[in-house]
Amino acid sequence: MYIKYFAWTKEISGKEKENINFNKIKNVNELVLYLKEKYPKFKKHFENKTLRIAINQEYTNTNKKINENDEIALFPPVSGG
Repeated sequence: MYIKYFAWTKEISGKEKENINFNKIKNVNELVLYLKEKYPKFKKHFENKTLRIAINQEYTNTNKKINENDEIALFPPVSGG
């Protein structure tokens, strides 16, 4: 699987996208734990629920299963204007 970072999440991760070892991550909760450990600056944003996760271009708020070929996207809040 690979994860795409958008807006300021790219600054925290230092990249636009990365491949993730599928064997370590099977669901959204495991992904969040992985990201908080790898990028400690994400921790407060996950705890405040300011980050959104999409799997294959669909937002999820649940501990959804993640498959090997899934595209994960990490989004900060979006504001209009």
